[in-house]
Amino acid sequence: MQPIRTLSEIQAKIIIQPLEQIPLYQKLAQKVKELHLLGMSYREIARTLNINKKTAIKAYEYKSK
Repeated sequence: MQPIRTLSEIQAKIIIQPLEQIPLYQKLAQKVKELHLLGMSYREIARTLNINKKTAIKAYEYKSK
């Protein structure tokens, strides 16, 4: 006599893919553009938003496309 196999006895591996995240520079693009149009330098924008100066520049260029 053999035992009946149930689903709980079958091993399965399920891979859950992480959701794609929007890059930070894209999230901040509108705010960076607004601050730049108000006359703030990229350095000031970076300090205000607590980001890198290069990120501020990349965000502005992304929004200016």
